[in-house]
Amino acid sequence: MQLTLQLTAPDPARRLANGGTVFVRHRWARRYILRVLDDGRLRVTLPRWGSKKEATAFVEQSGAWIAKQLLRHESRPAVVHPDEPALRKRAARELPAQLLALADTHAITLTRISIRNQRSRWGACSARGSITLNWRLILVPPFVREYVMIHELMHRRELNHSKRFWKHVAAACPRHHEARAWLLSDGQRLFTGQEMC
Repeated sequence: MQLTLQLTAPDPARRLANGGTVFVRHRWARRYILRVLDDGRLRVTLPRWGSKKEATAFVEQSGAWIAKQLLRHESRPAVVHPDEPALRKRAARELPAQLLALADTHAITLTRISIRNQRSRWGACSARGSITLNWRLILVPPFVREYVMIHELMHRRELNHSKRFWKHVAAACPRHHEARAWLLSDGQRLFTGQEMC
């Protein structure tokens, strides 16, 4: 579900009105989540039980946070990759081998590995054991890349974001908090004009 809504928020959050707000319902979300996308729009994730009315109220109550994120967003220009085709070939060559090595270490079986140009996430894991990774992982620090791969591998044990899932992640990746923080700050710049998840 994606809807566009014009915001009536104070400056500088008012600037979001040009791009609007995207509402996305996510079955695993447990709360309302806000994210300023690289193209300047606001993404609002609704839990399965959420309503557009409550989501809109949440946006209006979060004006100060939105303004702060917009200022941070404007101070971090997106990174342009002049040699993207070569980077994507390198990612296709190197990332599957790294993922398979980690899967072997944790005794996890996979059915398929794909390297794609995902525009809203770093990776994904299906219920059938297929893992998709974003080619941009070739550009991140090794400890961040390892975290993303372990995150997806642990979905083979828990296909959700429950407390049990995060215990698996923490046990396999001691620097997961640091890696997540990097993805939310520096990682956003790797998505030229696109959102990051």
